[in-house]
Amino acid sequence: MTAPVFIANRPTLPRLLLLFWVAEIAVGLLFAAAGYDLIGPQENGGATVLILMGLVLTLAGLIMAAHCWRISRLSGNAIEMTETGLLDRRLSEHPIPWGALSWKVIFNGRSYALQMDVAEPARSAARITWSARALGLFSRLLRQPEFTIAALGTGFSAHDIGERMSAFKPSIG
Repeated sequence: MTAPVFIANRPTLPRLLLLFWVAEIAVGLLFAAAGYDLIGPQENGGATVLILMGLVLTLAGLIMAAHCWRISRLSGNAIEMTETGLLDRRLSEHPIPWGALSWKVIFNGRSYALQMDVAEPARSAARITWSARALGLFSRLLRQPEFTIAALGTGFSAHDIGERMSAFKPSIG
């Protein structure tokens, strides 16, 4: 029997990043408003580009702000690993059984990330947050595992968390 692993939440950095994402939302709205003001008979597409760019910035800011907001409000442990499964409170309030998980540490060109896929019916039962599902869409577009176990706010690296998770990997056979 593997000893439970508890990783505390350290919300200082996510709180600072929350300010950045709120600022990005504001900039995105300003771009969209500026594009809207440019719409007229002599406009040749620049307004459309500004509006679309503003909407993309706003959407990305909303998703990331929601993610950082959840992390910054969390008290207690961010991640709990027990024999019954993985509970990452930044993704879900419900533990996910180990048998439903497949994960790997990947390098995305700038940093390492611990990413995982969750099989059904555990995926539906976990009721994963909307912001994590939205981020998962981008991961799937890049042909990577859908969900990220964020190292942000834990004091651990993706490799450290993955190593701790490996102790709980179900044995085959």
